[in-house]
This record gives sequence, C-alpha cells and structure tokens, in this order.
Amino acid sequence: PEAPTAPSASGGTPWGITAVHAKAAWDLAHKGQGARVLILDTGVDRDHPALKGNIEDGKNFVGDDNTPYDYADHEGHGTHVSGTVAGLELTDGFSGVAPAAKLLMGRVCGTDSCSNIAVVQGIDWGIEEKVDVISMSLGGDFGTNAEKLATERAEAAGVTVVAASGNSGESHVGFPAAFPNVIAVGAVYSN
Repeated sequence: PEAPTAPSASGGTPWGITAVHAKAAWDLAHKGQGARVLILDTGVDRDHPALKGNIEDGKNFVGDDNTPYDYADHEGHGTHVSGTVAGLELTDGFSGVAPAAKLLMGRVCGTDSCSNIAVVQGIDWGIEEKVDVISMSLGGDFGTNAEKLATERAEAAGVTVVAASGNSGESHVGFPAAFPNVIAVGAVYSN
C-alpha cells in the first residue's frame, strides 16, 4: 500500500491517522467514546480548539508554581500528544485517534526533564482516577524500581500503560516502555 502523505500546513487529516487506519476502527470503537486516557507529559493547553471539549481534568506533579493553571503546557509537547490521542474531529479533516475519548493530563515534565518520582505519582493518580489508558511519550535509558512497581499496580488495576520506545533510532527500547507490562510504541516518519 501507498504510504500516507504528511498533512499540509493548512491542516487536514494527520498522516498518522491514515497510517494506523483509525477511521476504519471508529465504527467498532465509537471514536473512543467512554474511554478515559491519562497523558503524562509537559501539560496541556486546555483552551486549544482541538482539545477543549475533551479535557476532563489535570494535575501538576512537577512541584513548581506553574501558571496560568498548574498543568498548563509551556513546552507544547503534551498538547501535541493530547491532540494525537483525542483531538476533536474538525471540519478540515483533523482528528486524534480517539476523538470522543476524555483526557486527563498529568504534568510530569518540566522545562528540563521528566521526573521519575512525578511519573510514579502520575501513574498512581491514573489508577486512583480509574482511567482506561495511561500514555507516556517519554522515557530514558534506565527505569527505576518505583516506576516498574507503579506500572505493575496499573496493570493489576486493569489500566493499560503505553510508553514511547524512544526517539534515538536505535534497536533498544527505553524505559518505562521496556518494562514487560507496558506497551512500547515506536515512531515512524511520514515517508
């Protein structure tokens, strides 16, 4: 099959939506309706037009005085990931993989890095909130025992944990994606 093309600067359906055949699954999955997804990342722009209707709650685990609200995204990464997961279906064709899912944001990454302690606290919050999925587009070369135990608690609670395998282009998988009970997701280029 032909590779999907990257979207134009004017918007449109993201190439990844086509690549994973998301729209073909919408009839079966009801566009994610009823699902609750916790994103652990840099925060989220809760007023973004593609996300505004899907954000349920957020919490800051970084421990700083973040403004204008504690889980605001000043880096942009968490907002991008949130849109990939549950961006609303817009008239120009844009959507996330599950545009009817509800999002929670756990801000676990600050300007410089993502704290292992914050990640553990975020996972535990997801368990407490009874989310269906915890998604982490983050990782590193080493995982901590506390992170491993947190992912095991999530699995025992019926929460699916997904994490980035890494962006280095190497064959090894980073942590927390390398833990046996975490689904590792690798990036691919649009071409």
